Amino acid sequence: MITFEAKINDRIVRMYSNYPLKNAAGAIFKTLTQIESQDDNDIFDSRFVLGFGWSFFYTSERKDKDGNTFYVVETNDYRKNPFKDRTDDVTLALLAQNMQVEAVSVAKVNPEVATFRDTILVLKEAMNASDVYMNRTEPAKDGDSGWYFGLLNDPNEENHKPEDYLKLYSFELFKFRSEAIRVLELPVGTVAVFHDNNMTALVDGNDNPLKFTTTEEREKLAAKAREEWTAAVEAAKAAAGTDGETKKEE
Repeated sequence: MITFEAKINDRIVRMYSNYPLKNAAGAIFKTLTQIESQDDNDIFDSRFVLGFGWSFFYTSERKDKDGNTFYVVETNDYRKNPFKDRTDDVTLALLAQNMQVEAVSVAKVNPEVATFRDTILVLKEAMNASDVYMNRTEPAKDGDSGWYFGLLNDPNEENHKPEDYLKLYSFELFKFRSEAIRVLELPVGTVAVFHDNNMTALVDGNDNPLKFTTTEEREKLAAKAREEWTAAVEAAKAAAGTDGETKKEE
Protein backbone atom coordinates (compact mmCIF):
# COMPACT_ATOMS: atom_id res chain seq x y z
CA MET A 1 0.00 0.00 0.00
CA ILE A 2 1.36 3.41 -0.95
CA THR A 3 0.95 6.33 1.45
CA PHE A 4 0.53 9.87 0.14
CA GLU A 5 0.98 12.58 2.75
CA ALA A 6 0.37 16.32 2.97
CA LYS A 7 0.33 18.94 5.71
CA ILE A 8 -2.87 21.00 5.75
CA ASN A 9 -3.19 23.75 8.35
CA ASP A 10 -0.35 22.15 10.34
CA ARG A 11 -2.10 18.79 10.44
CA ILE A 12 -0.87 15.61 8.76
CA VAL A 13 -3.28 14.15 6.21
CA ARG A 14 -2.65 10.76 4.59
CA MET A 15 -4.14 8.85 1.72
CA TYR A 16 -3.64 5.13 0.97
CA SER A 17 -3.68 3.55 -2.49
CA ASN A 18 -2.52 0.34 -4.11
CA TYR A 19 -1.23 2.27 -7.13
CA PRO A 20 1.00 5.36 -7.51
CA LEU A 21 -1.86 7.64 -8.48
CA LYS A 22 0.10 10.76 -7.64
CA ASN A 23 -1.85 13.26 -9.74
CA ALA A 24 -5.25 12.10 -8.51
CA ALA A 25 -4.12 12.16 -4.86
CA GLY A 26 -2.55 15.58 -5.38
CA ALA A 27 -5.81 16.96 -6.75
CA ILE A 28 -7.65 15.81 -3.62
CA PHE A 29 -5.04 17.34 -1.32
CA LYS A 30 -5.12 20.62 -3.27
CA THR A 31 -8.91 20.84 -3.01
CA LEU A 32 -8.87 20.04 0.73
CA THR A 33 -6.25 22.73 1.26
CA GLN A 34 -8.34 25.31 -0.61
CA ILE A 35 -11.47 24.44 1.37
CA GLU A 36 -9.67 24.55 4.72
CA SER A 37 -8.28 28.02 3.90
CA GLN A 38 -11.80 29.45 3.65
CA ASP A 39 -13.60 30.89 6.66
CA ASP A 40 -16.09 28.63 8.45
CA ASN A 41 -14.82 25.48 6.70
CA ASP A 42 -13.33 22.64 8.72
CA ILE A 43 -12.22 19.60 6.74
CA PHE A 44 -11.30 17.88 10.01
CA ASP A 45 -14.89 17.92 11.28
CA SER A 46 -16.30 14.37 11.34
CA ARG A 47 -19.33 15.65 9.40
CA PHE A 48 -17.24 17.01 6.53
CA VAL A 49 -17.91 15.56 3.05
CA LEU A 50 -16.00 16.44 -0.12
CA GLY A 51 -17.86 15.76 -3.35
CA PHE A 52 -15.12 15.48 -5.96
CA GLY A 53 -16.28 14.36 -9.38
CA TRP A 54 -17.68 10.84 -9.20
CA SER A 55 -16.73 10.15 -5.57
CA PHE A 56 -17.15 11.46 -2.04
CA PHE A 57 -14.30 11.82 0.44
CA TYR A 58 -14.17 12.16 4.22
CA THR A 59 -11.48 12.73 6.85
CA SER A 60 -11.03 10.40 9.80
CA GLU A 61 -8.88 11.09 12.85
CA ARG A 62 -6.26 8.47 13.73
CA LYS A 63 -3.36 7.99 16.14
CA ASP A 64 0.05 6.62 15.18
CA LYS A 65 1.99 4.20 17.37
CA ASP A 66 3.45 7.11 19.32
CA GLY A 67 0.05 8.63 20.02
CA ASN A 68 0.40 11.47 17.52
CA THR A 69 -2.76 12.58 15.74
CA PHE A 70 -3.08 12.43 11.96
CA TYR A 71 -5.99 12.29 9.53
CA VAL A 72 -6.80 9.73 6.84
CA VAL A 73 -8.85 10.41 3.73
CA GLU A 74 -11.63 7.83 3.37
CA THR A 75 -14.12 7.19 0.60
CA ASN A 76 -17.18 5.05 -0.04
CA ASP A 77 -16.35 1.36 -0.27
CA TYR A 78 -17.31 0.19 -3.77
CA ARG A 79 -16.29 -3.38 -2.93
CA LYS A 80 -19.03 -3.56 -0.26
CA ASN A 81 -22.01 -1.23 0.12
CA PRO A 82 -20.85 2.34 -0.67
CA PHE A 83 -24.05 3.77 0.78
CA LYS A 84 -23.06 2.70 4.29
CA ASP A 85 -19.47 1.38 4.17
CA ARG A 86 -16.31 3.47 3.98
CA THR A 87 -12.70 2.53 3.40
CA ASP A 88 -9.30 4.17 3.74
CA ASP A 89 -8.19 2.37 0.55
CA VAL A 90 -9.01 5.06 -2.01
CA THR A 91 -7.59 3.11 -4.98
CA LEU A 92 -10.87 2.64 -6.87
CA ALA A 93 -11.98 6.22 -6.28
CA LEU A 94 -8.67 7.60 -7.56
CA LEU A 95 -8.69 5.23 -10.54
CA ALA A 96 -12.19 6.38 -11.48
CA GLN A 97 -11.10 10.00 -11.09
CA ASN A 98 -8.08 9.49 -13.35
CA MET A 99 -10.11 7.64 -15.96
CA GLN A 100 -12.84 10.26 -16.14
CA VAL A 101 -10.52 13.28 -16.14
CA GLU A 102 -8.48 11.70 -18.92
CA ALA A 103 -11.55 10.88 -21.01
CA VAL A 104 -12.94 14.43 -20.76
CA SER A 105 -9.54 15.99 -21.46
CA VAL A 106 -8.75 13.86 -24.52
CA ALA A 107 -12.26 14.24 -25.96
CA LYS A 108 -12.06 18.01 -25.36
CA VAL A 109 -15.61 18.31 -24.02
CA ASN A 110 -17.17 19.89 -20.96
CA PRO A 111 -17.85 17.32 -18.23
CA GLU A 112 -21.32 16.68 -16.89
CA VAL A 113 -21.21 15.26 -13.40
CA ALA A 114 -22.31 11.73 -12.61
CA THR A 115 -21.70 10.23 -9.18
CA PHE A 116 -21.28 6.64 -8.05
CA ARG A 117 -24.85 6.64 -6.73
CA ASP A 118 -26.51 7.84 -9.95
CA THR A 119 -28.38 5.12 -11.84
CA ILE A 120 -27.90 3.72 -15.33
CA LEU A 121 -30.44 1.72 -17.34
CA VAL A 122 -28.97 -1.64 -18.33
CA LEU A 123 -30.25 -4.25 -20.75
CA LYS A 124 -29.73 -7.51 -18.86
CA GLU A 125 -28.63 -9.32 -22.02
CA ALA A 126 -25.85 -6.79 -22.57
CA MET A 127 -24.15 -7.34 -19.23
CA ASN A 128 -22.21 -10.39 -20.44
CA ALA A 129 -22.11 -9.53 -24.15
CA SER A 130 -18.90 -8.70 -26.02
CA ASP A 131 -20.18 -5.84 -28.18
CA VAL A 132 -22.13 -3.17 -26.32
CA TYR A 133 -22.67 0.57 -26.35
CA MET A 134 -23.51 3.33 -23.91
CA ASN A 135 -25.61 6.35 -24.77
CA ARG A 136 -26.26 9.37 -22.54
CA THR A 137 -29.56 11.20 -22.78
CA GLU A 138 -31.03 13.92 -20.59
CA PRO A 139 -31.51 12.56 -17.06
CA ALA A 140 -35.16 11.91 -16.26
CA LYS A 141 -34.81 13.00 -12.61
CA ASP A 142 -32.31 13.59 -9.85
CA GLY A 143 -30.22 10.51 -9.26
CA ASP A 144 -30.48 9.40 -12.90
CA SER A 145 -27.22 9.66 -14.86
CA GLY A 146 -28.98 9.51 -18.23
CA TRP A 147 -26.77 6.62 -19.35
CA TYR A 148 -28.11 3.54 -21.14
CA PHE A 149 -26.07 0.33 -21.49
CA GLY A 150 -27.23 -1.93 -24.32
CA LEU A 151 -26.34 -4.41 -27.04
CA LEU A 152 -24.65 -3.12 -30.17
CA ASN A 153 -26.73 -3.91 -33.27
CA ASP A 154 -29.45 -5.40 -31.11
CA PRO A 155 -31.86 -7.35 -33.40
CA ASN A 156 -34.63 -7.19 -30.78
CA GLU A 157 -34.17 -3.57 -29.79
CA GLU A 158 -37.80 -2.64 -30.53
CA ASN A 159 -39.26 -5.70 -28.81
CA HIS A 160 -37.73 -5.65 -25.34
CA LYS A 161 -40.07 -5.73 -22.36
CA PRO A 162 -39.66 -3.77 -19.11
CA GLU A 163 -38.46 -6.90 -17.34
CA ASP A 164 -35.51 -7.09 -19.75
CA TYR A 165 -33.91 -4.08 -18.06
CA LEU A 166 -32.26 -3.28 -14.77
CA LYS A 167 -31.56 0.01 -13.06
CA LEU A 168 -28.11 -0.18 -11.52
CA TYR A 169 -25.97 2.31 -9.66
CA SER A 170 -23.07 3.48 -11.79
CA PHE A 171 -20.46 2.03 -9.40
CA GLU A 172 -21.79 -1.43 -10.26
CA LEU A 173 -20.11 -1.13 -13.66
CA PHE A 174 -16.95 -2.13 -11.81
CA LYS A 175 -18.47 -5.62 -11.57
CA PHE A 176 -19.01 -6.32 -15.26
CA ARG A 177 -17.55 -3.53 -17.49
CA SER A 178 -15.03 -1.47 -15.54
CA GLU A 179 -13.83 0.42 -18.63
CA ALA A 180 -17.29 2.00 -18.90
CA ILE A 181 -16.53 3.96 -15.71
CA ARG A 182 -14.28 6.07 -17.93
CA VAL A 183 -17.09 7.71 -19.91
CA LEU A 184 -19.54 8.53 -17.14
CA GLU A 185 -18.78 12.28 -17.03
CA LEU A 186 -18.94 12.77 -20.79
CA PRO A 187 -21.88 15.01 -21.80
CA VAL A 188 -25.42 14.22 -22.89
CA GLY A 189 -25.47 12.91 -26.47
CA THR A 190 -22.26 10.90 -26.12
CA VAL A 191 -22.20 7.34 -27.48
CA ALA A 192 -19.38 4.97 -26.51
CA VAL A 193 -18.86 1.54 -28.09
CA PHE A 194 -17.06 -1.32 -26.37
CA HIS A 195 -15.72 -4.70 -27.41
CA ASP A 196 -15.32 -6.65 -24.20
CA ASN A 197 -13.59 -4.20 -21.84
CA ASN A 198 -12.04 -2.07 -24.58
CA MET A 199 -13.59 1.14 -25.91
CA THR A 200 -13.55 1.06 -29.72
CA ALA A 201 -15.50 4.19 -30.71
CA LEU A 202 -16.68 7.46 -29.20
CA VAL A 203 -18.96 10.09 -30.78
CA ASP A 204 -20.86 13.16 -29.64
CA GLY A 205 -24.56 13.92 -30.02
CA ASN A 206 -24.07 14.92 -33.66
CA ASP A 207 -22.21 11.71 -34.54
CA ASN A 208 -18.90 13.57 -34.67
CA PRO A 209 -15.98 11.36 -33.61
CA LEU A 210 -14.41 12.21 -30.25
CA LYS A 211 -10.81 11.43 -29.44
CA PHE A 212 -10.02 8.75 -26.88
CA THR A 213 -6.99 6.74 -25.86
CA THR A 214 -6.80 3.04 -26.61
CA THR A 215 -6.03 0.34 -24.07
CA GLU A 216 -2.62 -0.17 -25.65
CA GLU A 217 -1.77 3.53 -25.40
CA ARG A 218 -2.77 3.65 -21.76
CA GLU A 219 -0.78 0.52 -20.94
CA LYS A 220 2.35 2.13 -22.40
CA LEU A 221 1.78 5.30 -20.39
CA ALA A 222 1.12 3.27 -17.25
CA ALA A 223 4.31 1.27 -17.72
CA LYS A 224 6.29 4.48 -18.10
CA ALA A 225 4.65 5.98 -15.02
CA ARG A 226 5.43 2.86 -12.99
CA GLU A 227 9.10 3.03 -14.07
CA GLU A 228 9.31 6.69 -13.09
CA TRP A 229 7.58 6.00 -9.77
CA THR A 230 9.89 3.08 -8.96
CA ALA A 231 12.96 5.16 -9.78
CA ALA A 232 11.73 8.02 -7.59
CA VAL A 233 10.97 5.68 -4.68
CA GLU A 234 14.35 3.97 -4.94
CA ALA A 235 16.09 7.35 -5.02
CA ALA A 236 14.13 8.46 -1.94
CA LYS A 237 15.03 5.24 -0.12
CA ALA A 238 18.70 5.68 -0.94
CA ALA A 239 18.67 9.30 0.23
CA ALA A 240 16.83 8.46 3.45
CA GLY A 241 18.56 5.16 4.09
CA THR A 242 15.24 3.41 4.56
CA ASP A 243 13.15 0.67 2.97
CA GLY A 244 9.89 2.51 3.66
CA GLU A 245 7.17 2.98 1.02
CA THR A 246 5.90 6.44 1.94
CA LYS A 247 5.74 9.06 -0.78
CA LYS A 248 4.96 12.54 0.55
CA GLU A 249 3.03 15.14 -1.37
CA GLU A 250 3.38 18.63 0.09
